[in-house]
Amino acid sequence: MMREHQEKVPFDFIVNKFAEIKPESISRKLDIPYNSNNNTFALYLMGKLYTVNYPTGEVYDNNGETVKSYVVKTILLRYLVNGNGVPLTNKYISYKDIQDGQIYYTNFYKRTILRLAKIYGEKSEIFLKNLGTLNVEIMEKGDLSFAFEFMKNISFKFVLYKADDEFETTANILMDQNTEDYFNAEDLAVVVDVAIDYFIHGKIHNELGMYNMY
Repeated sequence: MMREHQEKVPFDFIVNKFAEIKPESISRKLDIPYNSNNNTFALYLMGKLYTVNYPTGEVYDNNGETVKSYVVKTILLRYLVNGNGVPLTNKYISYKDIQDGQIYYTNFYKRTILRLAKIYGEKSEIFLKNLGTLNVEIMEKGDLSFAFEFMKNISFKFVLYKADDEFETTANILMDQNTEDYFNAEDLAVVVDVAIDYFIHGKIHNELGMYNMY
């Protein structure tokens, strides 16, 4: 119950912000469709279509099933509330380069970069299989590097290096320079965590929680 409460608090906060903004304004700003007949936005996260009800903030997947994950719902709502519609720059920066990135880097590093390296090192076959389910841009850096769209105008680049006789498997995570126009430093640790979870399972579970990821 305590863990669910910790995830529900930020959702309740952002859904109140969401309800204060006119849906047409959000639609114009982010250039995403809003259906005024059923009061829903349609947007993609890791290639999967979600609909978000206005003003309740309830979320449904492409099968019409209710998304119970406060993590997923909060990410979608923060995108809708805080996103500025700034297009991709195709210039990638590190987490340290964003505002407050230096402050939260240790947490980000442990939660995402080390996790990504561990998964690639231990489950590379599953990782590569799920990589094929998403539209990614393969790049020539490290042993495997690729860029992918997390949401519209949100792009990340994962760079991975296999272990050798001297070094363990290592990873780096970069993000488009426009990322701060949608998510802040604290958001990004969760956002990237969800992306990594996709490459483990090939999907995002509707009941995904901050404490039940791989």
